[in-house]
Amino acid sequence: MLSQTIAALEIELAKAGGGRLAPAIPEDLDAALLFGFPKVLIDFYGQGAPIDSSGMAELDQRIWSVQNAITENRDYVPGAYLFPLGYVVFASNKYGDSYCLDTVHDGPSGHNQVVLFPHDVIEDGASLDRVERYRLIVAESLEEFLKKFMERTLVESPRYE
Repeated sequence: MLSQTIAALEIELAKAGGGRLAPAIPEDLDAALLFGFPKVLIDFYGQGAPIDSSGMAELDQRIWSVQNAITENRDYVPGAYLFPLGYVVFASNKYGDSYCLDTVHDGPSGHNQVVLFPHDVIEDGASLDRVERYRLIVAESLEEFLKKFMERTLVESPRYE
């Protein structure tokens, strides 16, 4: 259950000094909804958004706050090029590669899978066919991603064809 995973993540972040989580403020949730974030990400942020001044929760990777995630998808590469194609950046590794919720494909479990894209090969105007060659599934759901994040077992190396 997502709420239990978030509670465990809060404990792990506190132990590691990796930031704090708390429900996002209604204005941030509204902004994420208007921007086009999927329901599962809105639900996560509604229960446990990163709230530190750094705008992230960090262990070996980073989970972005609502405002930082919007910025990643609007202004930064590869998010600004991936978002129009159905991939929503919400986290990254320390090299700037992006973890995205995949709203394009249905995972076998019916959940949005989490995929990793390299930051340095996705180009403006790239087609879905072009970017999908770099798509690497790292978790079958957001909850699985959060567990792997907490356990420090996430794949960090993106696919380069």
